[in-house]
Amino acid sequence: EILPGTELQINFNGSLGGLMALAGGHADIAGCHLWDPDTNAYNLAFIRKLFPNQKMAAVRLADRRLGWIVAPGNPHQITRLEDIAKPGLRFVNRQSGSGTRVWLDGALQRVHLDVQNITGYADEKSTHSDVARLVAEGKADVGLGLEASAAAFRLDFVFLVEEAYDLVLPAENLIQPPLQTLATWLGSE
Repeated sequence: EILPGTELQINFNGSLGGLMALAGGHADIAGCHLWDPDTNAYNLAFIRKLFPNQKMAAVRLADRRLGWIVAPGNPHQITRLEDIAKPGLRFVNRQSGSGTRVWLDGALQRVHLDVQNITGYADEKSTHSDVARLVAEGKADVGLGLEASAAAFRLDFVFLVEEAYDLVLPAENLIQPPLQTLATWLGSE
């Protein structure tokens, strides 16, 4: 135990949901990886919009690799964004409000790809592991997710983007012993 007497409760509800919980006083810290197409940057635009008059801190937890999770050998030769609209291809999506979904929807708009042309776009899963599991079971041909999830299920991965995953919290809370301990631990080897 890193800090005796401190308990960590984790809820998974997507980046936007986490920031909303933080803004509503239902969380002390939120994980966030929300890409903003206007600035081509992660997190800061969303933090500024949701906490306009509050000094916030964003502590980098990780840089993560996001891309297509596909069957071994990439049998459908999926290499670019537009490939998920190939006829007969079954896609599995992340839930609305997740950072992965925010990135995908913005990227689809940039290439003018209508979601109506993507079979499975409405099939939403709440974790990267759920997406990888469906591909591993042959229930989907492709999903957008983390390289680590593809590796965990022994699937192939087609890299698309590196994303910044931050822990967001009110700056004044950084002086609390549990959060100082967490920040110190994150900065250690």
